[in-house]
Amino acid sequence: MTPKKNKWWINTIRERNYFGFRYWWFNYLIVILTIFLFGLTWIGSNDKSKSCLKSIKLYKNVSDINDALSSCCTCNLPPRAPSDTFAVDCPDRILALQVCNANSVVDDNFYVYLNGTKIGELDLNKSAQIGSVFLATTNTGITIKDADFKCPIENMEIYYFDPKLLNYGNNMIIMKNVKANNHGNEGSIEIRNYLLSGSSLSSPCKVKDLNYSGSTGEDFTITFKYTRCCE
Repeated sequence: MTPKKNKWWINTIRERNYFGFRYWWFNYLIVILTIFLFGLTWIGSNDKSKSCLKSIKLYKNVSDINDALSSCCTCNLPPRAPSDTFAVDCPDRILALQVCNANSVVDDNFYVYLNGTKIGELDLNKSAQIGSVFLATTNTGITIKDADFKCPIENMEIYYFDPKLLNYGNNMIIMKNVKANNHGNEGSIEIRNYLLSGSSLSSPCKVKDLNYSGSTGEDFTITFKYTRCCE
């Protein structure tokens, strides 16, 4: 009797069942590898999604900054100081500060500080209208042509200082006593803005008129507000 020949698909199933039974560990390995590869794919997709969200947030932040900068002209900001000028923007003008003993009586000698920086000296040991003028420029070739100070400009020592020392708003002048001349102290402090033409200063406008007064050997601290070119 001739044995019955099975169909091919029956033989294939039997062979695979036998393989799976004998090499069961291989099946487990396939399953584990499949899960591992799926996990890697899911993590990579999640990281990419997070990266996209971060990019969107960054783009929005940059856009907000650009919008703020574009509308900055509406900000109520104080004037900015351009290079080699003052805290207040006064085109073609230079600030001048004169300190003198306007009553022609001997005063003490002082070092003069503006906002904590020494800008010059005062030798007032003489019965005359003498003192110093301090110009807010680093150009030492500039001179005052038409002065309107109480004391004659020809009796003044001229000093120059960096205009960046000036503040927008409150400023402090300190007169540090370095020599007592034993006649008390009384004098004027006048602040002007002069129009610059070439190397000459003229056409002044008043910023502030101040005074100092006290005993011999005394230091003086004077403050003034600077927010406009002229009063």
